[in-house]
Amino acid sequence: MALPEGIMRSSTIIISGPAGTGKSVILTHVAHSFLSRGEEVVYVTFDDSPEALLELFRSFKWDPVKYVDQGLLKIVDGFSFRLGSLRKPIKGVVKEVRPEDPSRTLYTINELLEEHKIENRGCVIIDSLNELMFKLDITQVLEFVKSVRAIVSKGRAIATFFTLHTTTDALMELRAHLEYLVDGLIETRIEPNLQEMGIPLKQLMVKKMRGVPTNPLWMPYVIISEGIRLVDQSKLAALVKARLKEAIGGLQQGAT
Repeated sequence: MALPEGIMRSSTIIISGPAGTGKSVILTHVAHSFLSRGEEVVYVTFDDSPEALLELFRSFKWDPVKYVDQGLLKIVDGFSFRLGSLRKPIKGVVKEVRPEDPSRTLYTINELLEEHKIENRGCVIIDSLNELMFKLDITQVLEFVKSVRAIVSKGRAIATFFTLHTTTDALMELRAHLEYLVDGLIETRIEPNLQEMGIPLKQLMVKKMRGVPTNPLWMPYVIISEGIRLVDQSKLAALVKARLKEAIGGLQQGAT
């Protein structure tokens, strides 16, 4: 396990990595782990629509409407303002925000937490910081993260998770700054050597997690209909062996 003793409730954690490495799926699993224990989740959707979030839940055979009806799942919609007249009401959406106004976003989150008296339980998820970087400069984004950490994680002892898609040099610079500001950093990637062999193996590593022991190794995982699972090392070894055999066979045929 990457985190054998879990995390401290007062943690602010960044999950970063290139596109396609499963960050949003990891966040959905984080949300479900809290919801299934009867703890509230405030989920801020900047990257995609609230409906897409609900569909992601359903793809793992989880019923998000059940958690909405129980008052546990509260979605803050930072996406649908783009839809104009195409917008429609979505069950679970309790507030709306825009990425260019981080102060309003923080106020909205804190207002929800205060309204429902949420302290020392539950989590806040913000997916992702990229949308803020498209609208703001890096200092404004860093100040937003610092404020969320101070008010939500430290002030209310509520775990907070951000995603960051590291697709440009500016976003890599943001991650480097965030590493020293937050309590935890989890990196994701596609294993580069296996990718060259046509095996898109997802991996994650807990690079930093304040206050708890970690296992700082790249851990391979797969996403299946039942959720996230660690890779069976014997099956992976057999697949790599088969691909190497194919590659060697192709080289030998080309040489003849």
